[in-house]
Amino acid sequence: MNKFDINAFLEDLRKKHFIENLVLFLLGAFLSAFAFSLFYQRYNIVVGGSSGLAILLDNIMDIDISIILLILNLFCLMIGLMFLGFDYGIKMLAMTFMTPIFVKGSSYIANLIDLGNTSLFLIAVIGGALTGYANGLIKNSGYSPGGFYAIYDACHKYLHISIGTANTIINVVLILLGGLTFGMHMAIYSIISLLVSSYVVDKVTIGVSDNKVFYIITDNPVEVQEYVNDKLNYDVTLVNARGGYSNKKKKMLMSVIPTLEYVKLKELVKEVDKNAFFLILDTYESTLRKKYRTS
Repeated sequence: MNKFDINAFLEDLRKKHFIENLVLFLLGAFLSAFAFSLFYQRYNIVVGGSSGLAILLDNIMDIDISIILLILNLFCLMIGLMFLGFDYGIKMLAMTFMTPIFVKGSSYIANLIDLGNTSLFLIAVIGGALTGYANGLIKNSGYSPGGFYAIYDACHKYLHISIGTANTIINVVLILLGGLTFGMHMAIYSIISLLVSSYVVDKVTIGVSDNKVFYIITDNPVEVQEYVNDKLNYDVTLVNARGGYSNKKKKMLMSVIPTLEYVKLKELVKEVDKNAFFLILDTYESTLRKKYRTS
């Protein structure tokens, strides 16, 4: 029997999806640049990262903002090469050069679009949504987002702080600088845009949850199981469990049901056993096991 070669499998998978991932990356990179040109640069919304710093520097330097972005990205590329290794730096190359090129190109399109008296709140929300969608496409493509991510990763490696914490600290500083430069009200719009972007990128990356998974520990497992089986017509898995404090054996029920049935099951569990412990999570990759009764 031939031994399964995981490296060969991953290489074949990479080649199979190369074109698809490249298209996702280019589309994501362009949409990100377009959102920057149409919303962030035009309205001085500083949301952090290299784009946020570029807007701040553009305010004090008489240089095309695409050149500023190129210089910042090259600096980040050097950080990646010096502190994170050659392989890491190579993965940043595409985004390093594509971002300023797309920003320059998309600026011509953005100049043709008149947003009139659109409120800054809508500008922040739409800009954040488009940026989040673009970043989600880039993440799904498998390409490196480049830019300040090299700094976040370097902080994680050498300062032993999480990537999320490094991201937050740097972005907060940039947003505050943006508020001091363009007015503190603009910092509020920057935060709104950043929150929307973070929410959307998660949804694009992992998808929208249509189902919930229930983990239920109750003294009345039979009643709960019968309800899910007979009323909701969904299957239930029984799992042997043992209490960490009491050391008593119990049955834990697990069931995946549509989100639309969420309230029904939640209220039923409370009604059957007010002391029941249950955990409800979003599930993104699941196959519903529905029971069909025959007459």
